[in-house]
Amino acid sequence: MFFGVLSMIIGLGTYALAIHWNSSTAGANTISTVLAVLFVYVTNKLFVFQTLDWALKPLLTEFGKFCGARVIVFLSETALLLLLVDVLGFHSVIMKACTLVLVVLGNYLFSKFFVFT
Repeated sequence: MFFGVLSMIIGLGTYALAIHWNSSTAGANTISTVLAVLFVYVTNKLFVFQTLDWALKPLLTEFGKFCGARVIVFLSETALLLLLVDVLGFHSVIMKACTLVLVVLGNYLFSKFFVFT
């Protein structure tokens, strides 16, 4: 949970900055997701699931599964944000904070049962 919360802080902070710099909802979400994914992959690998194999082939397989799972969660989150912010008109940063709770849960479940097995 600790690294999930840190990932949420990184994701929300970079999203708020991108929105402040007049990025679109989808663009801001893409920027924040890429930065959060890079952070959380390393922390999950080292500290959460403790998979210490850094050989190239297993690393690429693991990172590929990790990114694939993140893409599924990212697309779901982006669709939800577009609905909540662009269609329904809710506050962008508040909705990002709300969706991040679902993102952390989804990412944890994918990591536990699919990526770091």
